[in-house]
Amino acid sequence: MKCCRQDGLILKPDRPLTMINTLVSEWAYYNGVSQGELYSTRTTISNQTFHTIFASAMQLDYMISPSMIGAEAGVIWSYDDPDAVDTFSDVNTLDVSASDCGDLSICLWYVSPLMQLSDPDQTYYAVLGEWNKWTAISRQRITEIKPVNSTVIVSLQGVPNEIVQMHVFHGDLLSVIVNCQMSADVGTGRLTITASNVTCT
Repeated sequence: MKCCRQDGLILKPDRPLTMINTLVSEWAYYNGVSQGELYSTRTTISNQTFHTIFASAMQLDYMISPSMIGAEAGVIWSYDDPDAVDTFSDVNTLDVSASDCGDLSICLWYVSPLMQLSDPDQTYYAVLGEWNKWTAISRQRITEIKPVNSTVIVSLQGVPNEIVQMHVFHGDLLSVIVNCQMSADVGTGRLTITASNVTCT
């Protein structure tokens, strides 16, 4: 199920979807006629804040920048194309197309902060989340993101033996998807990010 863990627990962000202000302004400009559904939400884990952008029934094209959703610059990817991870900043904005996100379409994008390991090369990485879930980052799945020396440990939870497909952007390896099997006893796992590898235990 795209909405839940294997045990049926819903994967959800920290807050409900909220309309992006630019669409509210357009609503007033067009005398209350909706120009589409354009929302964002966020989740914070271990002082890293992740954002989701939702668009549907769009009547106009929009350019969305991090500041418009209360985000910092980072990386962005689409639910429809998880391998394409792009820079997201006030210069590299997200183009929301009315032709792509029309009445019969739902568009989802995910924004993650771009962080650095403490290795000599200061390798960049970003935790992108579960690539096959509508809510890619949630507290119901990720409990902690912790730097340990020159690595980062992402603590996961779920159902015993559940397979969790985690998506990571890595400065050297680029887009990586790793199958993480939760432990047979308590249903937890660890995603480890190093300068040379991304693995699960």
